[in-house]
Amino acid sequence: MITIIGTAHISKDSVDEVREKINQLRPDVVAVELCEPRYKGLTEQRDIPILDLIKDKNSMFVITNILLSLLQRRLGEEVGIKPGREMLTAIDTAKEIGTNFALVDRDIGITLKRALSKMGFFEKLRAVKELVFAFDVSTEDLKTEVEELKRDEKITDVLKLLENVSPNLFQVMVRERDAYMAKKLLELQEKHVNVVAVVGAGHKRGIEGFLSTPEKIPPMSELTYVPEKRISVTKTLKYGIPALIIGIFAMAFYQGVSLEKPLLQWVLYNSIPTFLLVLLVGGSIVSAVVGMIAAPFTSLNPMIAAGWFAGVAEMKVRKVTVGDVSTAFKTTSFRELRKNNAFKVVLVTAFANIGSSIGTLVFIPNVLVPLVKSMFG
Repeated sequence: MITIIGTAHISKDSVDEVREKINQLRPDVVAVELCEPRYKGLTEQRDIPILDLIKDKNSMFVITNILLSLLQRRLGEEVGIKPGREMLTAIDTAKEIGTNFALVDRDIGITLKRALSKMGFFEKLRAVKELVFAFDVSTEDLKTEVEELKRDEKITDVLKLLENVSPNLFQVMVRERDAYMAKKLLELQEKHVNVVAVVGAGHKRGIEGFLSTPEKIPPMSELTYVPEKRISVTKTLKYGIPALIIGIFAMAFYQGVSLEKPLLQWVLYNSIPTFLLVLLVGGSIVSAVVGMIAAPFTSLNPMIAAGWFAGVAEMKVRKVTVGDVSTAFKTTSFRELRKNNAFKVVLVTAFANIGSSIGTLVFIPNVLVPLVKSMFG
């Protein structure tokens, strides 16, 4: 027998319900909606080197991850419950009654990689927009919404909204994990008579559906497969634009066309936006200058980025420690986050890259296209 307890992740009532039902049912094993990395994240302190954040190829994703963590902690603080508390309560209660517990969720790393590989650029933008708007929810509305999320009709509305905003994210974060957890629960049922599963309310109906029709569960190899990096429009532009610019410059040089003005314009178009955006997000003058100097060169090399140089400079100026990184992932105030040294470094890294990219995109129609016209009449 498998009993599923659907919870709202930051609801005090859910914490109490989990404890009461496990004590009442006395299961042979308690399954929780956690994977090993998330479980360790809730129970262990892990310091992340700041260089890992700077060298991350998707610094905007790091910023989004930090904002998601901030939002979840803020929501939990408003209602008085630490995020993940109901899962830890399920594990603690299982230990108290002398039973085992099992982590049945898919590895968070696999889930995120699958999501990123499936989501398009504009789908990612829509998801970030919804995240930003979520910060405007009032405390009273929040408390009401948290408890409403355990009602079936409300859950259905929320899932439909997510599917409309980001269908690929919905597929990876909800449906695939429903199937994965259902498969894990069926495996536990083969060894235990009485299984209790504690999962988010949004997964309860989906898991129950797969449990009733297990033949619809995809193979585990399919659910855990991380798509290899494919040639995408973004990657094509990343490598193609620098190659195009270098090729046109080389052709102009070969034809004896003066490159003094276009090269100066290339430097200015890349350096100025990078310099200004680093200062705009609160970066130091040192990191702004370093980013400004690096931008014209890194824009022609897809393997490196201006943000890396600006970020390292900002790290040195602010003397950032791993403790600053930990604090960035723990703060519950956006104002405090803006003052955090590690978050500032990631912002500088991301916006230096954005500035450099803006410069390149503006350079093409204003300088490169006229240069090609002058060469070919």
